[in-house]
Amino acid sequence: MRIDFSNLLSVRVGSHGLAPEFVSAYSEKIVPFHNDLQEKRKSGQLPFFELPYQDVSNVLALADDVRRDFEAFVVIGIGGSGLGNVMLQSALNALFYNELPSEKRNGPKFYVLDNVDPDKLMGILSVIEVDKTCFNVISKSGSTSETMANFLIVSRILKEKGLNNPKQVVITTDPEKGDLLAIAKEKGFRTLVIPPGVGGRFSVLTDVGLFPAAVAGIDINALLDGAKQMDLHTSKASLAENPAYMLALTHYLLNVDKGKSISVLMPYSERLYPFADWYRQLWAESLGKDGKGQTPVKALGTVDQHSQIQLYNDGPNDKIITFLAVERFAEDFVLTDEYPGYKATSYFNGLKLSDVLNSAQIGTTTALTKKQRPNMCITIDSISAQNIGKLIYLYEVATAFSGYLYEINPFDQPGVEDGKKAMYALLGREGFSDQADEVRKYASAESGFVLEV
Repeated sequence: MRIDFSNLLSVRVGSHGLAPEFVSAYSEKIVPFHNDLQEKRKSGQLPFFELPYQDVSNVLALADDVRRDFEAFVVIGIGGSGLGNVMLQSALNALFYNELPSEKRNGPKFYVLDNVDPDKLMGILSVIEVDKTCFNVISKSGSTSETMANFLIVSRILKEKGLNNPKQVVITTDPEKGDLLAIAKEKGFRTLVIPPGVGGRFSVLTDVGLFPAAVAGIDINALLDGAKQMDLHTSKASLAENPAYMLALTHYLLNVDKGKSISVLMPYSERLYPFADWYRQLWAESLGKDGKGQTPVKALGTVDQHSQIQLYNDGPNDKIITFLAVERFAEDFVLTDEYPGYKATSYFNGLKLSDVLNSAQIGTTTALTKKQRPNMCITIDSISAQNIGKLIYLYEVATAFSGYLYEINPFDQPGVEDGKKAMYALLGREGFSDQADEVRKYASAESGFVLEV
């Protein structure tokens, strides 16, 4: 993996960049932050740090059972319980995995039900055979509204079809408490654990992400091995040697000193596009507090060169853009000139399709840098379980360290909780009825500033 910060410096992007000496200026300042982070790690306050070193034998055994017994697998979860699974599946299996014949897939057909959208639920139900499907219900609290609503519908369908095989449902939740755990014990469903100190957006390397990945044939030991390799680098106190600290500090300084309030993550790979979705939750939910933080935005190369890049290049200079590039693709194509004599086709002769993709990324980088738009690039040699593990761990540590820079707690989500409470009040959940009138007031059209057309 190569992480190039060069185009964030003032020598490349003028006054919109960081002075080259910023590393030496902050090297001593970050030492207390590093020491505190490591102390919290040693005392067990930040258990996500230790996830790369876990024993996954029980996860692999259960995954083998599911792979043997079922033709389809549906994750029911939302937020970190959904985004991480979509990200791993997209990056480490074929883009059109479910369309492959069974002998070419690595496991059962794979779906993620991550919204309470009736159309999405109906869409999944219409393409699976319920009696041949395993449902993995994931909720740390054991009471997430969207997850529980979808689980209720699936439970009713299983009951109506006379299906009472407890192996059809696997519950992933808190190991000691919560209604979902109680239901699992009552019904005899198999259970997996979300460690109590690991928040949803940091949970992809727990049973939340590892079990579904293993069901889909992904090498979860290689995934964890990549995270271990990155831990060797992100545990260093030296700013110049710690890519997570550099990632955090450059984004922070460009935000607070240079007004770069938007962080764009732009993979030049379709398979890595959902990684940008996963990043958006991690960055936004962790750091968007007390009026601070950056707005994370996703883009896709080369698709968004024909839409968003116009804004990034010529619009407000309020963004830091990170490219994710891939050196070698699992499959590639050599272009031949099938229409000799035409300028539009002749220059492609002998090139690989990946040459076109990566040249587009370099071209976009050049154009942005000339316009003094700060940008950086993370390049991996290939899309592998190890490299995805490295990327996940890199961004998780960068996020944790950013909390010190912004002076906020990156592990809570009070803004999310406020919205949940309002939803509970509207739905009539016990203990929230006294807030219902206030919520309806905010939802009403009393101001009269409403158009009906």
